[in-house]
Amino acid sequence: MKTYKLLIVLLLSCFGAADVFCQEPLDFDYYSPKEYEVGGITITGADHLDHVAVIQLAGIAVGDKISIPGDQVAAAIDELWKQEIFDDVKVVVEKVVGKTIFLRYDLVSKPRLATYRFTGLSRSEEDKVKEKMKIGMGDVVTENLKRNSTNAIKGFLIGRGFYDVSVAIDESKDTTTTRNDVNLVFNVNKGAKIKIKDIIIRGNEVSDSIHQDANFFKRIFTRLSGKSPMSDGYVRSKMKETKRYHWWRFWKSSRFVETDFQKDKTTIIDKYNNKGYRDAKIVSDTMYQVTVPKYWVGFWNKMWFVKQKTKQRLVVELQVHEGQKYYFRNITWVGNTKYSAEDLSKRLRIKSGEPYNREELSKNMDYDPTGTDITSLYMDDGYLWFRVTPVEVNIVGDSIDIEMRMFEGKQAKIRNVGLEGNTLTNDYVVMRELRTMPGDMFSRDAIIRSVREIQQLNYFDAEKINPNVVPDPDNGTVDITYQVNEKSSSEFNVSGGWGESIGFMFSGGVSLTNFAARKFFKKDAWKPFPAGDGQRLGFQISTNGKYYSAFNISFTEPWLGGKKPTALSVGLFYSYQNDGYWNTSGKESYHLGVYGASVSLGKRLKVPDDYFTFVQGISVLQYDNSNYPGIVEIPAGRYNNLNYNFTFARNSVDQPIYPRLGSEFSIAGQFTFPYSLVNGKDYDALRKAGDIQSIYKWIEYYKIHLRASWFFNIAGDLVLHTKARFGFLGQYNNKVGYSPFERFYVGGDGLKNMGGIDGREIVALRGYDGGALSPTTGATVFDKFTMEMRYPITLNPTASIYVLSFFEAGNSWADFKSFAPFDMYRSAGVGIRLFMPMFGLLGLDWGYGFDKIKGVVSGSKFIVSIGQAID
Repeated sequence: MKTYKLLIVLLLSCFGAADVFCQEPLDFDYYSPKEYEVGGITITGADHLDHVAVIQLAGIAVGDKISIPGDQVAAAIDELWKQEIFDDVKVVVEKVVGKTIFLRYDLVSKPRLATYRFTGLSRSEEDKVKEKMKIGMGDVVTENLKRNSTNAIKGFLIGRGFYDVSVAIDESKDTTTTRNDVNLVFNVNKGAKIKIKDIIIRGNEVSDSIHQDANFFKRIFTRLSGKSPMSDGYVRSKMKETKRYHWWRFWKSSRFVETDFQKDKTTIIDKYNNKGYRDAKIVSDTMYQVTVPKYWVGFWNKMWFVKQKTKQRLVVELQVHEGQKYYFRNITWVGNTKYSAEDLSKRLRIKSGEPYNREELSKNMDYDPTGTDITSLYMDDGYLWFRVTPVEVNIVGDSIDIEMRMFEGKQAKIRNVGLEGNTLTNDYVVMRELRTMPGDMFSRDAIIRSVREIQQLNYFDAEKINPNVVPDPDNGTVDITYQVNEKSSSEFNVSGGWGESIGFMFSGGVSLTNFAARKFFKKDAWKPFPAGDGQRLGFQISTNGKYYSAFNISFTEPWLGGKKPTALSVGLFYSYQNDGYWNTSGKESYHLGVYGASVSLGKRLKVPDDYFTFVQGISVLQYDNSNYPGIVEIPAGRYNNLNYNFTFARNSVDQPIYPRLGSEFSIAGQFTFPYSLVNGKDYDALRKAGDIQSIYKWIEYYKIHLRASWFFNIAGDLVLHTKARFGFLGQYNNKVGYSPFERFYVGGDGLKNMGGIDGREIVALRGYDGGALSPTTGATVFDKFTMEMRYPITLNPTASIYVLSFFEAGNSWADFKSFAPFDMYRSAGVGIRLFMPMFGLLGLDWGYGFDKIKGVVSGSKFIVSIGQAID
């Protein structure tokens, strides 16, 4: 029998898969393999690798029995090649002692990455590409690494409109080390940016039949708009991310992004499905480049010229198969025991003959934000395991019969309610706000409402509040854990400014919204202040050091006694203003000081529903007036204001920082005692005698304020906010007249500053100067309407930013007789809001007043707001 050297034998056994060598000539019988025990394995090369791990990967261990020739060595070599970290793999038989064989793996590692850089990219592009490539120093440089890196570069640039990207990689040995390291240079040729020229829709024949069925005026309107149902324009409008290039659409790019394109195709089919075309599908799509002319018009050497260039554009074509339009026919119910089929059909709100609409069916069946869906009917009554599945049981022509197969299950009770992530706020502060308590029947609506109440506290990131519901079917209970992410809600503010009329003005203060008064005397609690009990403490001081100073301090306990949500609020305030800034004689010619205190109690109501609150209180103020020019016809003296006030309000907005849904309504009243009706004074005689101080020593009035505000989630995070306000200052006695204090001044920013020292209420109307839309002595009635469109840039809890555009109108009048509610001053503009937990709300608005004041158009005005909302 012929024998061969080990080299030849092993090469044949491996079928050429790797290099195998023999240290010395040894004879083996190819047709009669012999079994050996592995006595030892050594490795040369690959010094940076763990040799023990390499041996384990190969699959042959010391003590194993292997056949020579045999498959074990070939398999070991294959395993090492699969790691894609070696450029060369050799197995060498070092020696054979009896039935024991000693092997050596000679390995050459692939090079490792020392550095890499780019050519053809900007610095910002390089940073973003690096994030997508995810490679770093020490990585094994394989063909796969190069391929993935190239794809990452191309994918990023294609997403930015560069479709002719090419990438060439230069690899060079790193001469700064003796290791097998290399440097890579990615040479990127981006090519020209290509925008979408057109999106062509083929096969959308629905619009033609709709036009034929519509009345004359509807056909004309839809033809002119170009957006009739399923017309080219309508389909393109539903592609939210893939848009044709138009020079005027500056807010949206026209680049082609594959992932966005796939989402847009899904949206198109969803729209078809919602109009009854359940079989609609996109048969094919294609993209191709076209060359279009670009013209430049210029003037040179006393001559006009036109220069033509060409540029590449992208055309996207979609072939749509619409299919037949279907309608709902019979909807039957199976498995329902709690509610009748008639009651369920009424709640489903889908009638026989309506177009087949999957989205409407799903919304009315599973989740409607208004809580009127079938699932809410059951889940709000404890049926946690309730399920309903619509099944198409029969299709006759264009009509579909649906069978609603229900599993009601049993009712579940809440066993445990917990809280996670509240590192600062005490558990009881959150738990007392919840609508889900141990022992209660499970309710999905109660969980949604609990999340809303947690958001309203404003102690946690509103976007990351997560109710974790863990059911236990065996005993019919459920555990609920509210996972929160604590944020800072307290505000510290320091600001300063200078104006020609007031000089330098300093303002500073603190608003602690999660204060803990019981920890006030505990040194360890001042980090930086005692917190966690949900109390509110505020302090603010303003001064220019010469003629104006003010301070106020307030405290609120939201749960007086700790058992019921009855809020106690107390406050003290003081302000003083004189002519020290203008008067150089050293002796003031006028001043006005205001001293006051307030106390109020607030209560949450359960009727008409538990979104209502009622707050009532008493305020006492004293005005120390010495010829203050801001209050006309009021002589020097002290004037007192003791009033009862209340606010009846309903607030259902979903969160405080960036509301998307809900509304706010309030009616507020402020009433003094009608002294003139009971004191018997002859006010005509007092006025003739010029004794004005006796008339107003105890100020009397009543004041009514109405507010209404709605938030509508238009699409995504786009929110429409509409507001309306009305205020009226009334009098008890015509002989006394309207109070010279507490009047309305419309125009400007509406911020609470020193302009309100006489109790005046400043109502913002952007685009006009402060108070410009009111009589000099103030108004007794006003109205105002606002519409804002808002969109967030970021809702990060450390800094929430959103932009807005607005249109508003309003006016004010000296008395109710002259009240003309639709005779208003109009303005429009844009703005930006920045909310930072430590500084509160910062805003910058630009408004343009369209109407004339004293024959002059108000025009452009900028408004800066710090720590206060423009209302």
